[in-house]
Amino acid sequence: MRLIFLFSLIAILTFIHSAHSQDSTIYWTKGGNLGVNFSQVSLSNWSGGGNSTVSVTGLSNFFLNFKDAHSLWNNSVELGYGLTKLEGQEFRKSDDRIIVISQYGYKANEHLTYSGLLDFRTQFSKGFKYAADGKETLISNFLAPGFVTLSAGLTYRPSDWLEMMVAPVSNRLVLVMDDTLSQQGAFGVDRGKNVRSDLGMNFNLFLKKEIVQNVTFQTRFNVFAPYQTITTAIVTWETLLNLKVNDYITASFATDLLYDEKIAIQRDNGTIGPSTQFRSVLAIGFGYKF
Repeated sequence: MRLIFLFSLIAILTFIHSAHSQDSTIYWTKGGNLGVNFSQVSLSNWSGGGNSTVSVTGLSNFFLNFKDAHSLWNNSVELGYGLTKLEGQEFRKSDDRIIVISQYGYKANEHLTYSGLLDFRTQFSKGFKYAADGKETLISNFLAPGFVTLSAGLTYRPSDWLEMMVAPVSNRLVLVMDDTLSQQGAFGVDRGKNVRSDLGMNFNLFLKKEIVQNVTFQTRFNVFAPYQTITTAIVTWETLLNLKVNDYITASFATDLLYDEKIAIQRDNGTIGPSTQFRSVLAIGFGYKF
């Protein structure tokens, strides 16, 4: 199902590009990055202690954008997957993401557009919480959760590298398609249900800029406030700092922050409840830009 989803997405984008590539009145730009990062630590009779480890992470992002005198349409796909193996343990997942964003805008004036936004997020495979004794507990899966946000509003673009969207009409779907997790009421979905729907307002800020030569910084900050409980906003914030060493070697530092009061998780101190979730990834490896 995961491969069908990805191949379908690629096919749709390829069809769109092919259909319009011969029309001189329509302007398309496309590109992306592919990267693989690998690390290994091997210890033998090492007096300082520690564990041998193996880690591999794949990161990629693609974009296909359209712009003419009256409208623009930006599409992006971000994929990531990582595995880490400690001595004496099996490989465990360290990164897993699928993010698809599509935004259409019709120009109202030079800097303002009437906009529609689709934001879809999920992961490739099962995720587990590991106890000290090695026992694993399922906490996530493909489309469990899945987040789909549809928004309509206005976007302000003062420059090519910055945009802000305010959407007073927005609907956020939380999908939990794994029956084990849905029976637990995971991710704020009612027990036994697979979908939670909230109507609210959405604010989205996106910035992407080359701050110095071969160093690019980008960030996406999003706040969704459901009208039913307007004070319990859902916050997501992603940043990426990418350094191009040469044509094939790259370094990157990425962070992800998420807060959703409806999601009860097992905190690091053992308690259960809502909490700010944070992840950072520092990677150095092989990359290709096209």
